[in-house]
Amino acid sequence: MKKNILFIFLGLILVIFGSINLANNNTVYYFTTSEALEEIENMNERVKLGGFVIKDSITKINTKTLFSITDGNTEISIIYDGYVPELFQDNMGVILDGVFEDELFLADNMLVKHDNEYISEDGEVYNAKDYSK
Repeated sequence: MKKNILFIFLGLILVIFGSINLANNNTVYYFTTSEALEEIENMNERVKLGGFVIKDSITKINTKTLFSITDGNTEISIIYDGYVPELFQDNMGVILDGVFEDELFLADNMLVKHDNEYISEDGEVYNAKDYSK
């Protein structure tokens, strides 16, 4: 009986340890624009940068998309070279992968953070959480 309890206890410890380890490995941390500018001297490797696209800052030049993001306090200029998601627009939350080059952020991967509200072509507003109008 005592061996069974010991095996159950060890199994429980292994499950908890594995769950914590898996959660730590799958957690994605990104810098806000303010955090990034504070740490910019130390950033010589790829990082994730998050913020909101500043209104009227989006321009396209050939295959590159230029825009600026902010966290409400500081702004960073972005040069993005990659596929632009359809949801990408002004005031949209984005998370970018890339590197800093001086005060510019050169990104090659973008995730768009959307809200739970959608507007159909006829102007109807839908809430994605409860599928209501």
